[in-house]
Amino acid sequence: MNLKHLFTSLALGLLVMTTGANAQEPAQKVAIKSELASPVVLENTQDKNYLKVSLVGFPLNASKRSPINLALVIDRSGSMGGDRIEQAKEAAVMAVNTLSSQDTLSVVIYDDVVDVIVPPAKVGNKQTLISQIRERVTARGGTALFAGVSRGIKEASQYLKKEQVNRIILLSDGQANVGPSSTGELAELGKIAARKGIAITTMGIGDGYNEDLMAAIAQYSDGNHVFVQNTSDLEKAFAHEFGDVMSVVAQDVVVEIKVADNVKPLRLLGREGEIRGDTVTVKLNQLYANQEKYVMLEVLPAKGSAAQRKPLADVNVSYDNLATKQKDRWDEKLAMRYTASASEVQKEQVEDVVVDSAIQKSAIENERALELIDEGKMEEAKAVLRESSDALNSLPVSAPAAKMKAQASAQENLQVLEKLETESKEVSRKSLKEQNYKTKNQSSKAN
Repeated sequence: MNLKHLFTSLALGLLVMTTGANAQEPAQKVAIKSELASPVVLENTQDKNYLKVSLVGFPLNASKRSPINLALVIDRSGSMGGDRIEQAKEAAVMAVNTLSSQDTLSVVIYDDVVDVIVPPAKVGNKQTLISQIRERVTARGGTALFAGVSRGIKEASQYLKKEQVNRIILLSDGQANVGPSSTGELAELGKIAARKGIAITTMGIGDGYNEDLMAAIAQYSDGNHVFVQNTSDLEKAFAHEFGDVMSVVAQDVVVEIKVADNVKPLRLLGREGEIRGDTVTVKLNQLYANQEKYVMLEVLPAKGSAAQRKPLADVNVSYDNLATKQKDRWDEKLAMRYTASASEVQKEQVEDVVVDSAIQKSAIENERALELIDEGKMEEAKAVLRESSDALNSLPVSAPAAKMKAQASAQENLQVLEKLETESKEVSRKSLKEQNYKTKNQSSKAN
């Protein structure tokens, strides 16, 4: 399937989110709920518990999508020569053709130096924009990645508005070898973008780029991170990314959890956030239509006596609703109940939360597999992936949906394990890094 057909299918898919001309408008609110893995616990015990705050974006009528402020940042270094630069140009051209006059576009290219070949402006004469891209995007020189991303942030910042989707898409196949090049320095750019309300999606092409660096940029700005192993897959990755960009329903999402007295917040699983005293704060840049994102907090509750109820946490969520142009707020108080019956504890478990907490703990273990790969301990890395898969498959859950979710995550581990056995170290490491990124951030997966 070519890019034109991919984007046509994307547009049609978005349009059928409503069911006919006379369909009733769906509720334009993010569906939020907070749940404990074990809302009922044994008396006089103190075991770790898991609090999940789930957010699901409401359905979107594509005709009412928000305007997009998009900056494309394209690596034009020498290693991008040949098919890679040609595919990158075609992806940029399709972006131009997909955007409309309500959208803003800028295009930045970089090698040793940075050039802005399309200054930020509303999309007007598309043929002129396409000509600029086809004529000026040529491969040469080194990789000034820091400077390229910095300029992308600067260009996108010229047309920042809260009611639109602000996004940078970075395409690169190389290492940062000109200017600042550490993961920490590049991650700082992600933080700067996030503070401005800009998400950066990073697409690494081939097996020569620095996946830790590219994932850090995406992580701290709440964008997506994609490993494009074969250049021919760039079309699909780009179409999938536009599916996300065109379906943003909420921005500037803040989840605040304040735990009760004698409850200790231990750690966040997956997403980055801040734990300060009894308050946990997590920020998400954007939420997409029909997509679930969540915050998972590991807590140590207080002890209690049978039949007693004790408060566990107050959960507060706020976000900018792009459909209504309002700031929406939601809050809920969570409590725990204590019992003398082990069977009641098991019966009351929320299996969806049990599975998601296990998946996030599996991702933490898989970070250890990445370290083992770096140390050249490939067999030990394989053993970690195998153990993670076995643990997910053996979770004591009975609900079909929960069991299927656990099995799907276990299968992803096995697929990476297969790459470790059949592909190069570079390819298998990038596959594991991408999978872990998507698990931690609940990023949509390109199929």
